Amino acid sequence: MTDPQHSSVHQETFSGAASGPSGAPSPVLGPGLLAALAEAADALPEWAESLAPGDRLDADLALDESEFAALDALLRERFGADLGALRAGLDLDGLAALTVGDLAELVRR
Repeated sequence: MTDPQHSSVHQETFSGAASGPSGAPSPVLGPGLLAALAEAADALPEWAESLAPGDRLDADLALDESEFAALDALLRERFGADLGALRAGLDLDGLAALTVGDLAELVRR
């Protein structure tokens, strides 16, 4: 889990819990979002199930620009969410601090 200063985008969204009861994914991370992350990263679904809201897309998940582009397309298609617009509004520190939880907030809008 990252320290509280890492996410400046939607930090208030998270309870700080990495997972729900019995190690289940946090309820803040819906199965559709986890599936989109796994698909964009070309990873197994089990990988996405281990993600926590505070995991940073860049530093912790090591998503590259092609994976961000794929994720943006998936989020637009499935949720009508615009990851590209969110990223365009961030400075370098904000981009580095962008988390899985920030994506969960984006798709809930």
